[in-house]
Amino acid sequence: MKHTIYILVLTLALLSCNGHNEKKVNNKTAVRPIKDTIKFHKLRKLFVVGDFNGEGKKDTIFQHNYSGVTKSEIINAPDPFQNEWDFVVEWFYKQESELYLALNKNNQEKLYLGEAHGLYFLINIGDNNADGKDEIAFVIDYLDFSRVNSCKIYSLCKGKWILLKQFGVLEGAFDFTPDSQKTPDFDIIKEYLEKQNGKWVYKDYLQDSYDTEEEVGKMKPLKLEKCK
Repeated sequence: MKHTIYILVLTLALLSCNGHNEKKVNNKTAVRPIKDTIKFHKLRKLFVVGDFNGEGKKDTIFQHNYSGVTKSEIINAPDPFQNEWDFVVEWFYKQESELYLALNKNNQEKLYLGEAHGLYFLINIGDNNADGKDEIAFVIDYLDFSRVNSCKIYSLCKGKWILLKQFGVLEGAFDFTPDSQKTPDFDIIKEYLEKQNGKWVYKDYLQDSYDTEEEVGKMKPLKLEKCK
């Protein structure tokens, strides 16, 4: 009888151990691969229309995100609203990504902007310096963790892109409530680049000295020099 009970206890113990091992195996195989947990979305690409070379015809400048790994345009990327930002940053670096702007014409110089997530803002500000060509203003969405950024203004001069001006902005100007999960297209940078009475005015977040007390915190007329 004791022998029978001993065999029964031993059998139950072995079954119990096998059950624990099987549960661990099941739990392990139930974990999804990391790639299945990434939430992708179609990468937002901005464009702007204007006469950028002075030919009197409308051209279009397109944003491009290029992968040095796949040697092709990046169409889908991790969604920053559904993934941790540090993971999004790492993903773009592993892609050897390159952000650039290009006209819709052959043999036109591209404006390379380095590794970045994209653009917050891209607009045509018109012919501010009266040189017969429209200028563009944009803010790059860098792969960093800083909220301090800059607005850059470029012009196409003798076939080459030239930086005419840049000034500091805070990225909070582009904050929005993602109720529709669609990023709005900004046509101004609130408090930093606005059109007032038909003319562009700006404020430099990084400016730390002023000629008079009245200038502190005030927006100033945007005046650009011609290309040299």
